[in-house]
Amino acid sequence: QEAILEKLSPLPIFLLSLAIMAMFAAQGQLLLQNLKLLWIIFLPILLFFIVNLFISQKAGKLLKFSYSDCVSLSLTTLARNSPIALAIAMTAFPDEPFIALILVIGPLIELPILAGISQVLLWTSAR
Repeated sequence: QEAILEKLSPLPIFLLSLAIMAMFAAQGQLLLQNLKLLWIIFLPILLFFIVNLFISQKAGKLLKFSYSDCVSLSLTTLARNSPIALAIAMTAFPDEPFIALILVIGPLIELPILAGISQVLLWTSAR
C-alpha cells in the first residue's frame, strides 16, 4: 500500500496544475498572442523561487530544524511569497496592460516549479 501511495504522490500536484490551466484557458488566446512574455517572466519567477528556496533551506539549517520541518518551511515560504512577487509587479508597473496576463502566467509557472522542488526535496531526503 505504501508503494502505491508513493508512486501516486505526484498525481495531486499534476492534477492541480491541469485544473489551473483549465481555469485560465479563457486567457489562452491572449497568452498565445504574447508567448514571448511567458519567456520574459519565466526567468525572474524561476530566480525568485531558487533564491527563496536557498534562503529558507539555510534558515532551517541555521535554526536546526529537522529535515521535514525544513522542507515544510521551504515549501510554505515559496507558496506564500509568490503572490507577493506578483503584487509587487503590479504595483511597480501599474500602467502596463500585460500585468493581468502575468498574473495568469505566474501560477502556471509556479505550480510546476513547486512540484519539481518537492520532488527534489523528496529525492534528497532518500539519500
